[in-house]
Amino acid sequence: MKIITKEIEDAHHKAVLQGVTIGGIAGLIGGWAGVLVASKRWAGVRNLTLPMKAFLVTSTGTFTGIVAADHGSRSFEKSQRQDIEFLEDRESRLRKEELAQMSVRDRIFEFARQEKYKIVGLTWLASMFGSFALVSRSPYLTGPQKIVQARVYAQGLTLAVLCATAAFEISDQRKGRGIADAVRAKAKKDKNTNDDLWKDMVDAEEHRIHDKEEAKVKNH
Repeated sequence: MKIITKEIEDAHHKAVLQGVTIGGIAGLIGGWAGVLVASKRWAGVRNLTLPMKAFLVTSTGTFTGIVAADHGSRSFEKSQRQDIEFLEDRESRLRKEELAQMSVRDRIFEFARQEKYKIVGLTWLASMFGSFALVSRSPYLTGPQKIVQARVYAQGLTLAVLCATAAFEISDQRKGRGIADAVRAKAKKDKNTNDDLWKDMVDAEEHRIHDKEEAKVKNH
């Protein structure tokens, strides 16, 4: 198991901070642009109060910041594990082979399991804008009533996605693939990584020497 020094911890913190900053700023810009475009197209959005518009913008920035921070953390972790990159390549190949044997339905469910929290966030954002665009067409509702109705639709859809996410997590726990199980499995995997790494390095070196000897024989 690799020892985490103060320098590595600080570098990881910097990578996460950089990710959340860039992602947050990009999300704020995107959210602000989205509100501007929606304001020009729909009178309901244009008539929203300033706090409500600010909420839509900051919510977008918060979500993209969280996703970018997660990507920054994973990228940093990957950069610190170059010494076992060939092991990850092997795992990636095995993963692709496993996915290739799955049906389309199983692939969809597997993708939903892996990206369940991102799906929840994206669903909430999409449902907010989509539901408001839907109710804004009603001539019988006032601006505030449309906002309330849109939030009800968005919350209902998000709740349904959360229930589906909880169902996935319960299913994963029963199969030993829940969040807690993943943490325990990762700890066990890290414990055995050094032994597996040495074995694979020895095998790789033996193959390299064998190929080198064969090349010499062919040249002679």
